[in-house]
Amino acid sequence: MRKIYVILAAVTGMTLVSCTNQEFMDGSPGTEQTNTNGMITFGGAAPALTRADLYGGDAAGKLGNKFVVYGTKHVDAEDNTEDNDKVVFNNFQVNWTTGTAGSTASNTSDWEYAGLQAYDATPTSQAVKYWDYSAKLGYTFYAFSSSDISYPKNASDKVKITKVTDDVPTAPATGSLYNKGYKVEVSSDANLGNLYFSDRVLVAKADYEKTVNLTFRNIGTKVRFGFYETIPGYTVTIDKFYIDDDASAVVTSFAAMNKAMADGFYASLQNVKGSANQTINVTYYDNTDAKIENRPKVSNPTGGYDYNIKVGSAATIIGKELSTSATTPTWVDGSTGGDYTFVYPFESNTNPLLLKLDFTLTAEDGSPDVIKVRGARAIVPAELVQWKSNFAYTYIFKISDKTNGTSGDVDDNGDPKDPEGLKPITFDAVVVDVTEERQEVITSVSTNSITTYAEGKIVNEYKAGEPIYVAITNNADDAHPVIAPSAIGTAATQAQVYKLDKAASEAEIFAQLTGSSMGITMTTVSGASIESTIPLADGTTPSIDNLKFTPATAGTYAYVYTTTAYVAPTYKAITTETYSSGTTYYMLSDSGAYFAVPVTSEASFNANKTKLHLQTAAGTPGVYDVKVIKVQ
Repeated sequence: MRKIYVILAAVTGMTLVSCTNQEFMDGSPGTEQTNTNGMITFGGAAPALTRADLYGGDAAGKLGNKFVVYGTKHVDAEDNTEDNDKVVFNNFQVNWTTGTAGSTASNTSDWEYAGLQAYDATPTSQAVKYWDYSAKLGYTFYAFSSSDISYPKNASDKVKITKVTDDVPTAPATGSLYNKGYKVEVSSDANLGNLYFSDRVLVAKADYEKTVNLTFRNIGTKVRFGFYETIPGYTVTIDKFYIDDDASAVVTSFAAMNKAMADGFYASLQNVKGSANQTINVTYYDNTDAKIENRPKVSNPTGGYDYNIKVGSAATIIGKELSTSATTPTWVDGSTGGDYTFVYPFESNTNPLLLKLDFTLTAEDGSPDVIKVRGARAIVPAELVQWKSNFAYTYIFKISDKTNGTSGDVDDNGDPKDPEGLKPITFDAVVVDVTEERQEVITSVSTNSITTYAEGKIVNEYKAGEPIYVAITNNADDAHPVIAPSAIGTAATQAQVYKLDKAASEAEIFAQLTGSSMGITMTTVSGASIESTIPLADGTTPSIDNLKFTPATAGTYAYVYTTTAYVAPTYKAITTETYSSGTTYYMLSDSGAYFAVPVTSEASFNANKTKLHLQTAAGTPGVYDVKVIKVQ
């Protein structure tokens, strides 16, 4: 007699939000279990993992204690034909109820589908399903979960999901069965944080007696933003951010960011319109990386885009003294750990994030010294804001002692009219991909924004012996190209990496480079090279021209990009010259610097003649963009 086995769509390993560190994790299926009586049951045990994946009741809680499963069986290789792609689970509802294990033959681990209402209205009472051993080429399973759906589905649901059974190729696949997925209609008030889709699971005949493990991934992207400052003697508070007041126009210029906003964090960036109903496709495609080939992929919605992003509220960032630590920044929204905001993924984004803001420096010594900095700007390259589904991204900005803002007058757009001479700010934009690894991207604010990157590092620290990538993005209005250093050196349009003999700020290094001794010894780092791509921790390698170097030892390094090379003035000692009232005379200090001195009479000239010098060439002021890189 041929044995018949019960099959239950199970959840033992899930890719869900970690309760301990608020990151999306890359799930690994739970331990496969074999029922000695032949029944396929839900596994309750979780394997020992280093990541905080959720299992059992914890995982069920993230899914609202329900999911919907779709499954087919195949006599031959899956090919979309009616005879060889038989539907077994037609969007069956599966429920979790604590303490019900063993109450029915189809429930051994608190999950049940028998007797429930299917998502697509029929069947009204789901029957137990059994393995069919004539299906020699196995079964395929998909699943989803949302708190905004009904059983059966209803036209008024905030989320409506339709299983796609046709083979409709979607890039990068061409005619691949992996494209079969879902059409998802999402209303503007739906909870994107509770919308999950499982990986595509294939069960071979040899595994018919094992648990069907479904790994769920959230369909959205999580982002958060934070700030900290490192200006000694001052506290820093943010006054306002700027956006373009035309939300339907692509923002290409800082000058267009003329609308001041003081009720939260704002920046200009193209993203999916959250205030509109959206239709997205969740598909599965064949990829050369076996690790992700069966994962759900989200297409761009069709409901339009916004070109400004807002996170947080005034109570959590505007006017609040910023933290002085990169590891505990002041978050623009939420708790000490920093709450995330769910947004739609947007992998095809081609627009950089433009940040423009005003902030205030207040002296900590009790004096009434207050400095207002206006129109400070920074760019995060488009390649680093191409958000992926089920990833969490953290952007941290550092205010330090170098800026392109001004403390003087500004025009109607909030852009500087006076020279940008205060120089107390750089912005460090940290992008963290936390699916499996953490990645750091630091972007400084100057005429050219310098971005440093190294895979898998903690915030604001890099590691000796591992490569660091450095890229430059032009920070001028209407021009945001990534600038590749033409060579590695110290001439104009060239770049160099130095090892410093002590810790120093960007401002101190700039002074050292332009003839003011800061007592810093700068040693050229050998082995740097020019590259055209940067490998990100999410597995992508965007085309970003960059300089790559590997620090041999821990310490402080400096990347220096030369816009205009510094040429020191030249001087000669007074020999036979006679006094002239219209001439500027110089003396040489003990530190080796020449300084102008007043010589108001011939008598004074003659008395100091042996110490006086004349300038023979004025030299060229150096223009440098500097980024300090700390290596542990």
